[in-house]
Amino acid sequence: MRLRRLARSPLAYWVAFVALAAFTAFTVAGQVGRAEAQAARYGRLRPVVTATRAVEVGSVLRPADVVVRSMPAAFLPEGSLGATSAVVGRTVVVPLFPGTAVVAAHLAPEGLEGLAALLPAGARAVAVPTGGASVPLRRGDRVDVLATFDPPPAGEDPTFPVAEAALVVDVGPEAASVAVAREEAVRVAYAVAAGVVTLVVTAEVRPAPPARPGPPAPGTPRTGGTTASEPPSVRATPQQAR
Repeated sequence: MRLRRLARSPLAYWVAFVALAAFTAFTVAGQVGRAEAQAARYGRLRPVVTATRAVEVGSVLRPADVVVRSMPAAFLPEGSLGATSAVVGRTVVVPLFPGTAVVAAHLAPEGLEGLAALLPAGARAVAVPTGGASVPLRRGDRVDVLATFDPPPAGEDPTFPVAEAALVVDVGPEAASVAVAREEAVRVAYAVAAGVVTLVVTAEVRPAPPARPGPPAPGTPRTGGTTASEPPSVRATPQQAR
């Protein structure tokens, strides 16, 4: 009976209303304060494109592969992209996993597709035959390309490298496409045409550049030959391989 009277009392109603409003304002103010503190510590929320599923190297991103999520600025990786229009239709050059933020370095330049999209800057793709005796290869492996000639070049080993730490960009049933420097592409092409080529898997990623040969002695003709003191990677060239 007393509760009914209290509920019907205008004074009690307004006291309860004011108390509830004060509690709500206090709660909201606390949440806003915590949000502002987090924003000051980690930065405002920013949009970032993330992968919704696993995407393999060489795949072209589709709208269903990505979504835009919000992330504190402090956690955004360098080069992150904030709109799906910046990534859809572009080729992936590294594997993407669900929830991974998509950055510019994960994608090939716009307009490049297929093998061209997977090549490092300035590289050329060369097809090298493989056979039953070849080591199992997969995209992303690094290989040395060895050439064997019979008979060998005069005074040279029968087998020598024509490209080192080449990136495997594609593997087919009869050949593997490897990314090599422009000058290596000529040597590899000659070795494929005139000799026997073997691919050797290596753990090296970027071999040290070969030493530059010293200037020839006065009066020495430039024949393209090299001295025995030069490293194996440059002492045999396609012109010498005959």
